[in-house]
Amino acid sequence: MTIQTRWITSLETLSALGPRYDAMVLSAGDAGLFYQRGWLERAWPYYQARLGGTLAFLVAEQDGELVALAPLVMSTKGWTHARQRVLGFIGGTWDELDNWMPGFLFAPSLPDAQAEIMRALADAIARQDWDQLELRLLRTACPGPEALRARFVALRDVPDRLTTPRACVATGWAPYWAGRSKRLLRILERGRRRVAEEGLGMTHEVTADIPSERRLEVAAIHRARQDQLRATQRARSSPFEDPHAQQVFWSLIDFATAQGQLRAHWLRIDGRTAAYVIALHHAGTTFAYFNAFDPAAERYHPGSVVLAGVIEREATEYGAVVVDMMLGTNLTKQLLATEELGHANLSVVNPSQRRSRVKAAWVQAAGALALRLRR
Repeated sequence: MTIQTRWITSLETLSALGPRYDAMVLSAGDAGLFYQRGWLERAWPYYQARLGGTLAFLVAEQDGELVALAPLVMSTKGWTHARQRVLGFIGGTWDELDNWMPGFLFAPSLPDAQAEIMRALADAIARQDWDQLELRLLRTACPGPEALRARFVALRDVPDRLTTPRACVATGWAPYWAGRSKRLLRILERGRRRVAEEGLGMTHEVTADIPSERRLEVAAIHRARQDQLRATQRARSSPFEDPHAQQVFWSLIDFATAQGQLRAHWLRIDGRTAAYVIALHHAGTTFAYFNAFDPAAERYHPGSVVLAGVIEREATEYGAVVVDMMLGTNLTKQLLATEELGHANLSVVNPSQRRSRVKAAWVQAAGALALRLRR
């Protein structure tokens, strides 16, 4: 059966694919929830206005059925980079709204079928007009790289230092928790003990939405936590610092709620929210999508306590197989994780375009000159 591919360059064209598009991405695994039409209709205009670029989704069809998606964007760099046309994954920009799980999505689960489809996608990518292919933050477990390496022999495959910590709880909560370190247990016990010593109450609540009366609290806690991190010279952003970003954020939350794909976990101390995790769930995976803790409650270790509670509740009450703590690590995530998925950055200059090779050479020479001038 022949595999056909086509490029989707607008939301209107994507919407024209109808329900079968959503059926395909949702059958392609847990990351599919970030590529639903409703999610993209809310997130893509914000992303495009902030970064520019053109939607360049590549879909594969076999025997009348959609079977795969390469969620790509075509963008043009500035004159300092010779106006290179870059084809890359949507996402991966460190914006708080931009956790889109870069990767290729396949409806068929068999490796041979995925490999055949990926070869068709690689051929279509090779025929497209671009100067540089830059696929950042591709999970090393994601299917696809082998076909790209075969199609582009000069492909650079560079491991990224960042990982994604995950708690695998397929065997149940008890064996998972029995494997946690004494260091983690001490941190959690210290936080709970301080709450008890001060005569305060601590509860972990779960809601299927974000109650309207808590939205201002969510925003205030997130801004306070980001300000605390900025004070340590770390670059941070919050969707609650820009009215448009805030509107987009709440529209995404409302969409996920309407789809039944959201659960909010709240750590409440003395009747106030000390920490929260907004979790999105699909196909046995719970993503800790958005979270923050109140710096004023830091002595109680609220971030660690709430995340441990998320994993316990998701495993015992909601049947989660994996709790994915999203890209980037800290001590709490490392102590709670049973594995850390690696990422790679794949890149290649278009081998069939002389113009692309000239641009790349110019950019490399200009970069070397700038480096010498700084010394």
